[in-house]
Amino acid sequence: MENDFEPHERPTSAEARDALSALDADGASLAERMVTPWWYHLCLGLIVAVLTGAQALPGAYSIIVIALGIIAIPLLTTAYNQRYGISTTQPAGPRSRRLLFIAVAFLVVAMLSALALKLTEQNPAWGLVPAAVAAVATVLIGRRYDDALRAELSGSAGEKA
Repeated sequence: MENDFEPHERPTSAEARDALSALDADGASLAERMVTPWWYHLCLGLIVAVLTGAQALPGAYSIIVIALGIIAIPLLTTAYNQRYGISTTQPAGPRSRRLLFIAVAFLVVAMLSALALKLTEQNPAWGLVPAAVAAVATVLIGRRYDDALRAELSGSAGEKA
């Protein structure tokens, strides 16, 4: 095993190019394996809708529903990880980072809208509007995020940007 404290030779430029080529091939292979199933974003959208709509519920009901929604997120990601043997924990580049930020912004605005409905004592049914917007945004942006993530991992992000 190589030790960082022992002097070691620098790789030649050919060895460095080979290592970079291997990394590119690994990224392309990973991108091919990252196929999100049709049900993933629909389930995530449903969870987001529940979390958002729960903001408008009266009393302790909102806390119970939010707790269930929070529990559902790791269950969904664990099911995906176990089924496909792969997970990502962060965006791979600027496009996927931007799409993640947009998705989170939609969620925050929708949750604040539902909370405003509760604080103004509107009918809780109006909470379905921001919940539906958040769910649709989650599904649509989530699919675009997956496409951007795969493109960035495969190294073809510049071609699709």
